Amino acid sequence: MYKQIITAVCIAFMFTTAAAAPKQYSEEVAKSFITSHPDPDVIRWGTQQNHFTWQAGYMMFAMEKLWRMTNDSTYLNYIRRYVDQNVDEEGRVPNFTPRALDNFIPGYACLLMYELTGEQRYARAAETIRRGFDNYPRNQLGIFYHSHSIRQLWVDGVFMGQIFLARYAKTMGHPEDFSEVVKQIEGLVSLCGRNDGLFYHGWAEQGKAGWAKNLDNHSPEVWSEGLGWGAVLLADVFDYLPADQPGREQLLDALRRLCKGLKASQDQKTGLWCQVVDKPTEAGNWNETSGTGMFIYLLQSAINKGYVSAADYQAVVDRAYQGIISKAVRNSDGGYNLVDCSSIGIKDSYKAYISQPREISTYAAFASFIIGTGIVEHHFRFHFPSTVYVTDYTQGKLLRLEGGQVAWQHDAPLSNDLQLLPDGNILFTTGTGVLELTPQGDTLFCYHSDCHVFACQRLPNGNTFVGECEKGRLLEVSPKGRILHAVSILPQGASSDDMAFMRNARWLPNGHYLVAHYGGEKVTEYDKRGRAVWSVATPGRPHSVIRLDNGNTLVSIADANNDPRIEEYSPEGKLLWHLNNDDLPSRPLRFMSGMQYLEGRGLLLSNWQGHRGQAVQPHLLLVTRDKRIICTLPPTAAIRTISNIAVSGVGR
Repeated sequence: MYKQIITAVCIAFMFTTAAAAPKQYSEEVAKSFITSHPDPDVIRWGTQQNHFTWQAGYMMFAMEKLWRMTNDSTYLNYIRRYVDQNVDEEGRVPNFTPRALDNFIPGYACLLMYELTGEQRYARAAETIRRGFDNYPRNQLGIFYHSHSIRQLWVDGVFMGQIFLARYAKTMGHPEDFSEVVKQIEGLVSLCGRNDGLFYHGWAEQGKAGWAKNLDNHSPEVWSEGLGWGAVLLADVFDYLPADQPGREQLLDALRRLCKGLKASQDQKTGLWCQVVDKPTEAGNWNETSGTGMFIYLLQSAINKGYVSAADYQAVVDRAYQGIISKAVRNSDGGYNLVDCSSIGIKDSYKAYISQPREISTYAAFASFIIGTGIVEHHFRFHFPSTVYVTDYTQGKLLRLEGGQVAWQHDAPLSNDLQLLPDGNILFTTGTGVLELTPQGDTLFCYHSDCHVFACQRLPNGNTFVGECEKGRLLEVSPKGRILHAVSILPQGASSDDMAFMRNARWLPNGHYLVAHYGGEKVTEYDKRGRAVWSVATPGRPHSVIRLDNGNTLVSIADANNDPRIEEYSPEGKLLWHLNNDDLPSRPLRFMSGMQYLEGRGLLLSNWQGHRGQAVQPHLLLVTRDKRIICTLPPTAAIRTISNIAVSGVGR
């Protein structure tokens, strides 16, 4: 964005033809589920009346994963409906009963809504659910029982409780709870773990269960879905645990040993895993869908996050993916059924496990299938640039994001433009001026104006270009803040007190200036004397501009006509290419403000979240020339409205 010349390589990338998109089973199955269950409160076990329990909670868990992978607000809206039907305006959760670990996981969705909106009622709901642990019964080792009535340890219960508590500790700022999370998972590994890295289905204190027939008091077999809960927990818990949390490395070791055990027990004929996981070749055993989806999720997640090697495990995932999609079968309504599922309690023998009916379309299978296929089909979407600087116009902050989280900030009222310089310094507008800061926050350059400044750019000669809005002046300023050259682009004899006169503007290598006239709804190129030499009309209010080295011009257009978009114009003013909500799933564009070209990847777009009430669209999107969304930064309460962006290592 800030260098005005793009290499021929970049241009060639911009114009590559899209390959045929692969079938997205995760999205098709998820939308099939939503179509057949439009009201999420119907998600419950059999005749059970309470829907604030694990079946719905796990489905919301899966829907959040798919929303983050695809940015399709269909899934977020489904979660929002579920939470809003179960959390009242005061934050009460009348359907929550802390008598089983199964009932804690719906709180995971409450935390999501609090993170996105900052509404206190969601925080109060999460606090209510957290207090359910205060008097929850434990065994002699301090590990939570599965429920008040089932005084045993089940793998699924550890997942339901600890995935909520880990997110709660991070989101609500209660780091003391991380120790509890580690303790509970260590208890699972100790009591149910095996030498091959797999976990038994459950454990009974002092062997007080009909199925606990061995000296170690654990269940007799490794059940597919039961092990799957532990796999998903280990896949995600490190997203919340601090890097220096005691016990973290031991849990990472458990994750790696589980991955190794899964690789060793994969059914080589189908790529799937069996109902009894560690015995794929024994008589009567059969491939089970729910556990397979969970294992795929763990393995692909561990690869993506660098916990295990792709060289060792990607082929395992790829075989499993090809196997699991065969379990999605079209039904007479045009949707999907999932076959060969199993959702059971602990059994007392191998025969009892393999003799269970092969169920169709259990809730756990749907959620597991979605997260397993989804992370394979969309895992590249997680690869968001690790360091991004953004201007938060509403909060009046310059933010540095690390992995999507705010890592540093500096005051920048009404900031609308920025540039990351080659030496690592950051140049940005401050509402009525421009600052250059070092990464440590030291000021190296300062310019102050008596009108709004919405554009800045470091020039090749070391001076700084500044666009003064109401004055209609394009300036070249020395490193000491002295104006060396000024060009007025106001019509002769006119004056402007309109903040909308211009937004983003750029100095061009030929000495001309390219200006987005936000209020005038046009983009104009001016020569060194301020005379217009080129212009295109851009209804909807243009915000940012990029001049490509082939002479074409990219323009981001806001939302004045409810059509936020990106347009590309030829030197003759002909529209060559555009991107709007009709081109993308779930209509994610809200207000196109800043943009930066990432070589070999596409356009990184900032999606301003102001106007028109609460937003569910992403703050940032990386979109290719062939109109594919590569990755997004979803809405979060820590960020209000991003007006512009700069990524380390690239220039425009």
